[in-house]
Amino acid sequence: MLRSTTRTVVAALPTLLVLVLLGAVGVWGHRTGWKAPKLAELFGGTASVDEEDWCATHNVPDSNCIACHPELAGENGADWCREHGVPESKCTACHPELLETGVAADWCAEHGLPESGCTLCHPELARKGELPRDADAVVVASDVEARTEGAAPESKAERAARTCQTHALKVQFASAASMDKCGIRLGQVVERAMADSVLVNARADYDRTHFARLASKAAGTAWRVEHAPGDALHAGDILAWIEAPEIGRAKAELLLAQAEAETTARAAARVSASSDAGFRTEAERGDADAAARSAGIRLFQARRTLANFGFALPEGSIDASAIARLGLPASAAANSIGADAPGDLYPVKMPFDGVVVARDVVLGETVEPDRILFEVADTTRMGVTMDVPESEAGRVKLGASVLFRPDHAADEPIAGRVAWISTAVDPTTRTVQVRADVENGAGTLRAHAFGRARIVVRTSPAAVAVPTEAVQWEGCCHVVFVQIGAEIFQTRKVRLGTQDAYFTEIQGGVLPGEVVVTTGSHVLESEILKSKLGAGCCAAE
Repeated sequence: MLRSTTRTVVAALPTLLVLVLLGAVGVWGHRTGWKAPKLAELFGGTASVDEEDWCATHNVPDSNCIACHPELAGENGADWCREHGVPESKCTACHPELLETGVAADWCAEHGLPESGCTLCHPELARKGELPRDADAVVVASDVEARTEGAAPESKAERAARTCQTHALKVQFASAASMDKCGIRLGQVVERAMADSVLVNARADYDRTHFARLASKAAGTAWRVEHAPGDALHAGDILAWIEAPEIGRAKAELLLAQAEAETTARAAARVSASSDAGFRTEAERGDADAAARSAGIRLFQARRTLANFGFALPEGSIDASAIARLGLPASAAANSIGADAPGDLYPVKMPFDGVVVARDVVLGETVEPDRILFEVADTTRMGVTMDVPESEAGRVKLGASVLFRPDHAADEPIAGRVAWISTAVDPTTRTVQVRADVENGAGTLRAHAFGRARIVVRTSPAAVAVPTEAVQWEGCCHVVFVQIGAEIFQTRKVRLGTQDAYFTEIQGGVLPGEVVVTTGSHVLESEILKSKLGAGCCAAE
């Protein structure tokens, strides 16, 4: 019997424990009003924020709520529009007449920024600070000019930028934890070297000052072809020999003219001597001198004909064997020219050190003077032709630095400098052609390659810059968010300059040392867009 009773009690024990636990929960709920404690209190801590110090409207501690207490952010509480979060005296939603009267007074025409946020005129506005130790390390352009009398009427976009009050808005986070949850990261405004550039389409080609299309100056037959495409040669090397009858006739004419000149010169000397002795008349002397001059002219023409073919003639008389081998190398064996070579050969020579890039002649082929036989180039120097938009052409100057990167090339870009700017605009593409000379000693750049070229039009060794991700476009102007408190950020309008792979130049709006939001800046932009009507952007026409 006792054993049976024990088993009954053991079986009922779980049910009794559950009933006791439910009773304890009921007593605790009755005493606390059924309000669960916060996690920190369960582990011995206290609530992070006093329930009485919480602004439910803006979801931040009431003692730090700048929307309810604008004086905490340096604003005048008596002059504050709580509905739209801007000073009452500048709230264009409540006072649309300000769009025509009052807002324009808060505009720095010199720098294209609100006067109340122009750090160039008022550097004391800058709120410099240090990045948190655990923050991601960040080390780090359209010009706006003052409108002058007679300038074009102000556009809607310009007027919207001048009249909106976005720069008066601030964004506040409830805590550092909420900033982390939103992915907010901070970076510092810095000074760094920046370069303003124009990115254009471009194509590479041979440097035309070191490129040649070679032909024979005399019609004939290809007697020997010495080189093929790809051969690297020096100035004066023979590319091909052309057997040209016209060369043979020119050499024969030189021999005849030379013999005639020598004969008439001797005859004139004899007549002159006889005339001095009284055996000849002055008329005979004149005829002999005239014949000698005529022969001299014929000799001059014969020499000039061969010189025009490119043959170098020594001064004075030339013997027949020398004329026959005129133009042939002194060491015939060195160029595969035997002693029995024809006397009417014309050599096609390299005009400079370079490479044969094309050949259009074979052995035994008939050639004419108007036919291109070889193309040669000095590939250590190349040219890059760029198509610059007409609107940007005025910024490009001779000597400007150029970086050209061929399409699908993994190598570093090739550097050069602008050497020529066209004086005409292409009527079809409305672009201006610009050519740059680039060094190609490694031979990596090939002619006719397409790519993109960056022309540097302005350099600044100490430009004010922020990480590009810090800049946001809010509808009528670019803004960044400057930290003015641990969890408070001021919207600041900025004027952009040039941009590179990671940074954007700021020509006005912030100063070096200020801390701005980088990653996550779009979160703050979405917050200020909620107050955009209050800033007056949409009201501007």
